[in-house]
Amino acid sequence: MKSKRGPICMVVGFLLLLSAIGLMGYNKWQEKQSEQVVSEVMEEMEQVVIPVKRKEKELPKQLQSVTIDGYEYIGILSLPTVDKEFPILKSWSDDLLKISPCRYKGSYLKDNMIIAGHNYSTGFGLLKSLEIGDPVEFTDTIGNTQEYEVINIEIIEGTDIQGMEEKVGDGWDLTLFSCTYGGQSRYAVRCAKVEE
Repeated sequence: MKSKRGPICMVVGFLLLLSAIGLMGYNKWQEKQSEQVVSEVMEEMEQVVIPVKRKEKELPKQLQSVTIDGYEYIGILSLPTVDKEFPILKSWSDDLLKISPCRYKGSYLKDNMIIAGHNYSTGFGLLKSLEIGDPVEFTDTIGNTQEYEVINIEIIEGTDIQGMEEKVGDGWDLTLFSCTYGGQSRYAVRCAKVEE
């Protein structure tokens, strides 16, 4: 009996290793696909959305969007510290997150927008490079640009939805979040508006 257990364990171990390598390869392929889509959409968004910094902002009463390749985008998120821009999808789902970061909840018009993105190395994995005081910008589809500053960075349990949405103390006006490595928790970057 012992002599059969060894080879079976070796085969099972090999299959598990092969599965892990396959999953890692699939995740890298998915990341490349997302990076390509983000790049293509950003080219189109830059032709449609022209950032305008106005003294008196002409803010719409509700979120405006543009449709590109059948998907609705509400604007462009800029992270100057890491020299990266992302088109932001109007709504979120697991499938949409594979395309680009998404508005998870709220609105920049009400100072409670939460944006979710996958932890890709060229995606919201870059959030780990941000520090308190770093600038963040959101430009809507009609060109209004709102500047923010990172005021807090925290790790929130993946099941703690209230903790993600709750404003504590002085609060925040924008939250960016992604899964931590392993996916059990969320890496949340809290931002406050920079008043002119």
